[in-house]
Amino acid sequence: MTNELLGNQSIIVTLDVDPFLFDRLGKIAQAGFAVAEINTSDAVLLGKILQEFPSLRIGAGNVINTQQLESCYQAGAHFVSSPGFLPAIVQTAAVYSINYLPGIATISEAMQVMALGCHQARPYPSTLSFCALLNKCLPMLRLFPAEIEWDEAEHYLTLPAVAAISILNPESKQLTALSSTVFS
Repeated sequence: MTNELLGNQSIIVTLDVDPFLFDRLGKIAQAGFAVAEINTSDAVLLGKILQEFPSLRIGAGNVINTQQLESCYQAGAHFVSSPGFLPAIVQTAAVYSINYLPGIATISEAMQVMALGCHQARPYPSTLSFCALLNKCLPMLRLFPAEIEWDEAEHYLTLPAVAAISILNPESKQLTALSSTVFS
């Protein structure tokens, strides 16, 4: 997932669905970010976003079952993520060859994810100590911690197993600060 989806970026901008969603997506694209995750599995909304912002690689967040994953895939989402781990979702993502970030809360869940052939995961909770533990115990697992505070981003990105972090609903000034860090 990392090379084909992220390119050289280490930040995924995650957005909740609200009346300002399309304005914020415009600001994200304008700031030079290439990847955004929308906390929805609504195929119609994802289709509109993909049509209006063809330069962005759009992911769907909070997918909790295989039907939602299939809907996101059919809408054209570039990746999906879940707040938890279900083997059926991992297997369905593999069938569709869609990039998938299962949520994991324990080392055991991380090992189960890897046993199913998935080599990337989203730690929940995404504390620095949990990510450091995963980095130490399972360094081959690529981590995508979510909802990181923008001023803590650099601490996560120093861990070799962290491929990218997700920052939830950043303000315009935070996007500017992040883009100057990411693209400098």
